[in-house]
Amino acid sequence: MFSAIKKIVERIKNKMFPTTTIKRAFNVDDIDIAISSDMINSIELWNNIMENKQPWLNKENGVKSLALAQGICEELSKTSTRELVSKVTSNEYVNKEYQKFIKSLNEDLQWGLAEGGIAFKPYVDGNQIYVDAVHADSFFPVAFKGKKITAAVFVEQIFKGKNVYTRLEYQKYENGVHTFENYAFVRKDYAHGNYQNSYDDFGNQIALDTVPDWKGMEEHFEISGVDRPLFGYFRVPIINTIDKNSPLGVPCYVKAIDLIKDAEEQYSRYIWEFVGGEMAVEAVSDAFEMNPYTNKPELPAGKRRLFRTYDIDTTSNNNGISITELIKVHAPQLRDANYASGFNNILKRIEFECGLSYGDLSDPQQVEKTAEEIKSSKQRKFDTVSAIQDSMNNVLEDLAYAINVMAIGLGKSNSMDCVVETDWGDSILTDSEKQRNIDLQEVNAGLMPEWKYKVKWQGMTEEEAKREVAESSEGIGYDDIDEDDNEDSVNVN
Repeated sequence: MFSAIKKIVERIKNKMFPTTTIKRAFNVDDIDIAISSDMINSIELWNNIMENKQPWLNKENGVKSLALAQGICEELSKTSTRELVSKVTSNEYVNKEYQKFIKSLNEDLQWGLAEGGIAFKPYVDGNQIYVDAVHADSFFPVAFKGKKITAAVFVEQIFKGKNVYTRLEYQKYENGVHTFENYAFVRKDYAHGNYQNSYDDFGNQIALDTVPDWKGMEEHFEISGVDRPLFGYFRVPIINTIDKNSPLGVPCYVKAIDLIKDAEEQYSRYIWEFVGGEMAVEAVSDAFEMNPYTNKPELPAGKRRLFRTYDIDTTSNNNGISITELIKVHAPQLRDANYASGFNNILKRIEFECGLSYGDLSDPQQVEKTAEEIKSSKQRKFDTVSAIQDSMNNVLEDLAYAINVMAIGLGKSNSMDCVVETDWGDSILTDSEKQRNIDLQEVNAGLMPEWKYKVKWQGMTEEEAKREVAESSEGIGYDDIDEDDNEDSVNVN
């Protein structure tokens, strides 16, 4: 069996993963293609983007990473989990282990949003239950029904000295039985500097207990009587346009990758505008004293970058040009405002494509939008976050269930019933300052009565706010107006 799994992972990394080969390796008929070469290439790109190794970065031209992808993932993850309260109410021990996972969910979710998805795999170590967050480059789905992954290979590697140890863990759920297969390999004398995800050559198979970290693991065992796989997979709730048949997801910023490239290139132009536009004194080299040791003009001390020299024959008449004309000041008018505006417009487009609100990445002071557009952007972010939370709900249920099953094996739980209560909170998705600015724009656009703004943000009573607005509105009074009564009352004659 281990050779079949090894071949599968090797084929994946070599961008060859045909359905027929997988079926032959596992001798089953119901396994569909799990991952394509396009997905492998895309996952590699997404990892590079998150690690600030974008292919378009150019140090010579000043194109540097702005970590926009990280910022997008962080904003959506923090907003999604800010008020999360999730607990297992059916078993105290299970809830205790479950809370360890919840505590690190924000960080794990960021990676899931960045890579299209992330797998959560609980395991037992001693008398404790832990949860591994397995990234996209170490998680290879083998079988799935719909979008539910039922079999997968998890890859773990440990590097010690010149040796690289690889563990392949194959998990499969079928007909109420969840199967675990573990195989270990070692490759010796591995070259330094090439450790990252060395799937090309696992080396020789070894016993699991050869590696201290894997000591005590079983090579094969089964858990029966379960109704789902004992791992959870979070999938970003965006359609997969890379491979529509794949159960894997795509990053939350996938539609904005080209825009991120444009933004980083535009920002480099913005910075260069200041560098290239620095004031400088340009003068013929004869205007400066010569250094006898270097035979080069001796520029004034201090900000030497202010001075530039050029060579010209000062012994001639220089075509009638006087020596005074050969000393010039280079002080071009900066176009920083235009570059900044262009950069900000790109950021706003990124916000739109990623389901963020205006001002999350862009300058909120430059968001020249109508109140309706602002409300629409707020709703867009709400919808994005809600979709992420809905997708995570299934993961939380599956993970709590898996932890409970393992707790039964430890004698810490005696029931397969696992009740999870989750509350994501209902706070405003933008902070108070942003919301205040939005409300003010709505007042200016006539979408919110001014007195309501004063009640909400200035601590006035309704009566005080209406009176103040009336006094500033040339005697137009609100004292006798009750909006709620006018809207809701019906007089039937």
